[in-house]
Amino acid sequence: MSAQPREITAASVQVVLAHLCPLIGPLPPHLVSRPLLQRHHFLALSPDSAEEYLAWPSPDRSRAVHLLQSLQLPSHDQPFSVQYTADAEHITAHVRITPNLRLLFLWDPRNTWQYHNAALMPFPSNSYTTLSDAFAAYSADDFLPEQGFNLKVAVEDDDSYWNAYGGGDDDDHLPASGKSQDSSLNSEDAYWAQYSSVQGSGDSTMPSPLPTKKKFGQDADAVQTGRIIVPSDDFRINHVEPYNPLEPPAPSSLARRLAELANEPGASSPPLFDDSTTTDSNTASPQLTEAVPANEERSPSFSPQQQPAESFVVVDVQDPVDTTVDPSQDVLRENLKNLYRLWKLGRHDNSVEEDKDLFLTIAKQAVEEL
Repeated sequence: MSAQPREITAASVQVVLAHLCPLIGPLPPHLVSRPLLQRHHFLALSPDSAEEYLAWPSPDRSRAVHLLQSLQLPSHDQPFSVQYTADAEHITAHVRITPNLRLLFLWDPRNTWQYHNAALMPFPSNSYTTLSDAFAAYSADDFLPEQGFNLKVAVEDDDSYWNAYGGGDDDDHLPASGKSQDSSLNSEDAYWAQYSSVQGSGDSTMPSPLPTKKKFGQDADAVQTGRIIVPSDDFRINHVEPYNPLEPPAPSSLARRLAELANEPGASSPPLFDDSTTTDSNTASPQLTEAVPANEERSPSFSPQQQPAESFVVVDVQDPVDTTVDPSQDVLRENLKNLYRLWKLGRHDNSVEEDKDLFLTIAKQAVEEL
């Protein structure tokens, strides 16, 4: 107890009765004991059920709550008969309200006495008129003393234990004092020891095999367990990011895929549009090129298989003038092709021509908005 309890006063009882007679709403938390507050919280009790809200389960709970609800408030100068009980957890004050009704209050060091329960008279048989008598009745002698255990071990037993440590199962290494002990004292140890040394199937008709010696080292472990150790590098898998055609990729994922497609060596990209029968009037046709030997003039009957690949140069048939192309334009063209293919994967219902027009329109609008 953190604070010395004091006897309950009539004023404390009158304050609680003002909220109980009758019960209109929830009781103020500072007037209710902690166990009763926990009961209200965990059982979700409300003042609508006064019997559950004000009293703990008991055979006379209904009658006690009925007497409490129908009680007329006594005058402030009316004294109350009080008796106290104490136990290991709580100090309880039993206040007589009427000849048939009593209220129980628990002592709380922070908020003095708090309402706890409603019950019928009479007072409990183990209650006392003063707190000192209740404390005197409650003492540590009420509990049974703990049983002590005394184990006596002979000196020779201790010596025989340490002398036999690490000696194995050979009886020749045991001292004479250990052999002279009474067999009844070690009968239980001998009983369990016979099970600890069992080998094999346990069939009495079959001899038990000798214990196998353990081999150390990586090779021995592999032979016993039958495992094959494979370097972890052989299981390294090139994880490919899955693609969901029903969900567009994130911008970062799309940029990463486009960069990977553009950096692939020797990858020849197919034409931008799949329809080979139609041509766009705004797109210029590619120029025709012809491979000719470096040391010979152009000839219609030239065959590429007659000379090695290093002796050929590409010559423009229409425009022999050497022109340089910006590499960034090739990268941009490849990115547009890849972007159209990714966009086309999610459009299966529309025709190719509609997709072409829509893609070009969107690309043009996007450039104009810059």
